[in-house]
Amino acid sequence: MGHQAGSTWERGGGARMTSSAGGTVGTFREMLERRVQEWLASEEAKAFPCAALYAHLPPLFVALAGAALDSRLPRRERGAVMSALKYVVAPFDLIPEGVVGTSGFRDDLVLAAMVVDHLACRGFAGLVREHWPEAGDPLAVAHEILEAGRRLVDDDTCERLRHWLPPSS
Repeated sequence: MGHQAGSTWERGGGARMTSSAGGTVGTFREMLERRVQEWLASEEAKAFPCAALYAHLPPLFVALAGAALDSRLPRRERGAVMSALKYVVAPFDLIPEGVVGTSGFRDDLVLAAMVVDHLACRGFAGLVREHWPEAGDPLAVAHEILEAGRRLVDDDTCERLRHWLPPSS
């Protein structure tokens, strides 16, 4: 009897994906880290503005995934986080990494930083820090990305990404 392809959640690593043959493919975080590291070593990345910031996307993904599963986060905020995570894993979005390659993660990076900043402004900075898988402060990382935002995405893309956030109440 064959195995079905599927996924299971692993704390700190995301969904563990399995192949139809039953072998482990890895987590989304591992795939993301591998793609980012390979791209950072490329000639394209060397000429790309703010390329080093891409290294923050995998831990941002982990922190947001942890926050999405944390029952202390209100439903409205959790919905915003889940929408952002869906955006990050989708290969075809405003700047589709499915078409342009790893450099297409720049909109995902900006959106993840916007969501972290949004959660901090709503009083959930501590929760985000609890789920941050690395040393350092995720809020400082988010602010660094947002300061570089206009060099990563154009104004129209930035404005469209803001619509993924719930309105302030």
